[in-house]
Amino acid sequence: MKSLFLLVSLVLYFSATVTAKELIVQNITLVSAHLAEPKPHYSVRVSDGLITEISPAPLKPREPFAVVIQGDGQFLSPGIMDSHIHSNTIPGVGYLATPQADKHANLVADYLTQLPKSLLYYGITQVLNMGGNEGEAQFKQAPQHPDYFTCQPIPVIGGYPHFSADYTFKHARYFILEAEQTYDLPDGIDPSRHTAKAVIADIAAAGAPCIKIYVEDGFGAASHWPLQSSATLNSIRNEASIHNIQVWAHANAIDMFQIALTHHVDGLAHGLWNWQWPANPDQPPVTETLDTLINSHTAYMPTIQVMLSLQGMYDDKTLTDTRREQVLPHSLLNWYTTEEGQWFKREITRDFGDLPEATVFELTGYGVSRAQRAAAYVANQGYPLILGSDYPSSPSYAAAPGLSTYYEMQKMAEAGITAGQIFDAATINGPLQFDMADRYGTIETGKIANLLILDKNPQQAVEHWQSIKTVILHGEVIARETLAVNPE
Repeated sequence: MKSLFLLVSLVLYFSATVTAKELIVQNITLVSAHLAEPKPHYSVRVSDGLITEISPAPLKPREPFAVVIQGDGQFLSPGIMDSHIHSNTIPGVGYLATPQADKHANLVADYLTQLPKSLLYYGITQVLNMGGNEGEAQFKQAPQHPDYFTCQPIPVIGGYPHFSADYTFKHARYFILEAEQTYDLPDGIDPSRHTAKAVIADIAAAGAPCIKIYVEDGFGAASHWPLQSSATLNSIRNEASIHNIQVWAHANAIDMFQIALTHHVDGLAHGLWNWQWPANPDQPPVTETLDTLINSHTAYMPTIQVMLSLQGMYDDKTLTDTRREQVLPHSLLNWYTTEEGQWFKREITRDFGDLPEATVFELTGYGVSRAQRAAAYVANQGYPLILGSDYPSSPSYAAAPGLSTYYEMQKMAEAGITAGQIFDAATINGPLQFDMADRYGTIETGKIANLLILDKNPQQAVEHWQSIKTVILHGEVIARETLAVNPE
């Protein structure tokens, strides 16, 4: 029998992926948010995709074809949860179901095929989609993909994020017709199904953990985009409370944060990086706004990567970063270097008045810095952060699946947030916020075996997340390098 287990272990060593009814990870150091300190020389049993036993002593297999991994000198961590991604957007291209995406259907197909594997490559075993539903079916049909959840969006008709009422009516699953507005509705839309009461009831029935609203009247100093009325926001909040479903707000400016907090949202899906405050430009109420967030127990995602991905288009090192070759198809990488692939950079440059690229790099850097400072302030109060990359937050070609989540953690660390706080933000804080902690976030019996084997302890330094060797997804053992675009 001992020789049989040795044979299975050797098969695992030389194979890309191994699935077994029973998996044992022997003699490994556990790192988990619920533990006061790492636990060396522990063993973990996984049965049918669940963690079923954790022991300070070696475990004996119970199944004849059990997979046994020797974890000497390595670390076992829960998988990462990125609580803010978008499955309906392609970096450099934009939204699915648009003429741009249709024109480049082959690029889109290559990207959607690779996307789930690239997220897993960076240890992301759970994602929360906070955008449209296009791309969801293909993501979930992939042979290997992170566990997928959706926070259903309710766009502002004629406002953010679609700006086109016609696009919203044609493509959005959920939207609310406000009583004080008149609309030119296409045939087939039943207004009675688009009240706050009906929409939230439908979202709750679909099993979504949350609703996303958009409190955005314009980027930078702009403030001309329409918002949902206070009455509509109150109705959304009330109906969501009835159905026990969370309300999350897109907002990144002080005044937009204040509107969201006034309407008692459960979480802010962005960091506070827009500090425009005409009433007192020299003393914007940043800390006061963040104190309100903390005192109201409103959840916070820094999403520093949003501004970083804009700045990245003006960084000469972006297109030559070899890590992008591991997570983005070569067809897409090659397209980014063409004049057509640079369209969004030209658009942003125009928005900045055609200033020199070095100046735009510096100006977008202010947004990165402010997002970092806001995140550090919240973290320094001992308030938990939730990891959310908002990938891809725009059509910027500087974003990359999985790598952008790692960038987010790096920028948090640069801001002075400790590796331990970032570890919690990446593993347990998302599951705690979205009522998934009974299934994810820590290494405990009864939880789903979404785990990572690393050479270094990620609780000690953010860079150690780069030392992932093996991804375990529902007990399936996947060698990390096989998830890359070009497996080694």
